[in-house]
Amino acid sequence: MKRFQRVFILLSSLVFLITFSACKTQEDVRREKTVENLNEQVAQTQKSSANASSRFSTLEEEVAKLTGKLEESIHSKQEDSKDTALMKDRLTELEDLNKKQIEFMKALNDKVQEQSKYIEQVIASLSSLTEQKEQSKKKEVKLDNGPLQNVTVRGAIGKYKAHDLIGSKEILLSLVDNKKLRKKEKEAALFYLGMIQYKDKNFEEAKVYFSKLFTEYPESSYGASTLLNLAKTFIQLKSKEEATQSLDELATRYPKSREALEGAKLKTKI
Repeated sequence: MKRFQRVFILLSSLVFLITFSACKTQEDVRREKTVENLNEQVAQTQKSSANASSRFSTLEEEVAKLTGKLEESIHSKQEDSKDTALMKDRLTELEDLNKKQIEFMKALNDKVQEQSKYIEQVIASLSSLTEQKEQSKKKEVKLDNGPLQNVTVRGAIGKYKAHDLIGSKEILLSLVDNKKLRKKEKEAALFYLGMIQYKDKNFEEAKVYFSKLFTEYPESSYGASTLLNLAKTFIQLKSKEEATQSLDELATRYPKSREALEGAKLKTKI
């Protein structure tokens, strides 16, 4: 009986050990399974992390490309802005230059018109002088009911200085169209006829003679006096613009002459 008990106890102990060993093995299996699951999850996580890192790198590359394009675009726009600013500046310069050119052309056109007007007046004066010449040819000049005495330009100048304006005028009118007159005599005849008409307040006639003398004989020894008296004649005719032009011409041609000095004083009063 005791032997049976010992065998029973031994068998029970063996069964317990086997059972315990079996239970431990199942626990180990579960633990290993869990570890495997964890390892798999870790592997999946690492794989996902690697994929995410790859995608992030790709995004970084895309961002870098976009940033580069953006910087290029900004730089291009800045360059375009600079070019546009330069073009605007150049356009402004051209507009200013064009405006100045227009003003210059207008001033030049006004000057041409003034000169044309002056030339027209001179031509009209010359035409009037021609008519007077034609009329004077039809007259026979006499003095003291007889033939004209001392019929020379010098004699006419002598009468002018002696205040015999009528006698001087008659002689000069008879000689001024004479083609045999020397150049200096013709100049003198025109000048003194102008002076006589001015003293007689026949300013239109005086203008004709002075204008003819200046236009036909610009280098005459009477040049300075002619321009000064022409300016005075224009003043009497209320032609201030023509008077100023005559005085300017006087100052340009004969700057150191007595007439130029008198003309400068006269100009301040116009």
